[in-house]
Amino acid sequence: MSRPRLNHFRAFARRPVGLSAVVSRGDGSWKRPARLIDLGLGGACMEMLEAVPNGTAISLAVEAPHLWDPLFLEGEVVWLHTIAGNARVGVRFYHRSGRTLRTLTELLEAEAYH
Repeated sequence: MSRPRLNHFRAFARRPVGLSAVVSRGDGSWKRPARLIDLGLGGACMEMLEAVPNGTAISLAVEAPHLWDPLFLEGEVVWLHTIAGNARVGVRFYHRSGRTLRTLTELLEAEAYH
């Protein structure tokens, strides 16, 4: 029996957002501003002024209206598209603790970020 086809290729769905973030390289050698386009438990798409190569380890500090402090996430760049001088970057998250996963879940459930 064949399995039903999914409408997307991700394990976790993403939601459209418009959140500011600061991206830093995993080794701390640079920091850049970014705008999150979509966000999910497994990753995010963001716009940046410069391209970040695939495989780059990054840290992401996400600003959200209902959080006192930024949400810090770790991940890896998994795809890159350049559009009209901007870079769209796809990130896969690595959840090192249940706390960050719980806070990200709360952020995705909140209506304040729309």
